[in-house]
Amino acid sequence: MAGIYFHIPFCKTRCSYCDFYSTTDKNKVPELIKAELKEVDLRKNYLSNEVIETIYFGGGTPSLISPGNIEKLINTVYKNFKIDANLEITIEVNPDDINSNKIKLYNKIGVNRISVGLQSFNNEILSFINRRHDAAKSLKAIEIIKNAGYKNISVDLIYGIPNLSIKDWENTINKTLELN
Repeated sequence: MAGIYFHIPFCKTRCSYCDFYSTTDKNKVPELIKAELKEVDLRKNYLSNEVIETIYFGGGTPSLISPGNIEKLINTVYKNFKIDANLEITIEVNPDDINSNKIKLYNKIGVNRISVGLQSFNNEILSFINRRHDAAKSLKAIEIIKNAGYKNISVDLIYGIPNLSIKDWENTINKTLELN
């Protein structure tokens, strides 16, 4: 059993809580894709006896780069490794980046799990942590993803932020549970 993680470090803005490497310079996307394709090729022998069960696109904000670039990375994994019949391919998305067309393209290229960076349903908290979306955009993103037929959806929530009350946290948990 093995999994492959692609770090997509691009962000439109930097969230105040994030310690992951990221950059707002999207001009480097072609360079990154080229480097990640090369790394897959260089490491193919390292996992030659393994079956790949998961591919995970994390970040940063992977939903900022084109589905075509995501597809290139997926295709190189298929080309270089043994793939499990039930391969799970996950992409992290920001609610601001979601539209029906993009979600359909993800589905077409084999992405079968979407991880949505909701963080909170409290707009003041979202603003405080420098998120680009508001609660309404989060709800709309989930609706678009579900309408595209996705059943495997995860959400990121953040706890422990200064000024986050228990009531705010309970509200976020309850709204998340209502999403099914």
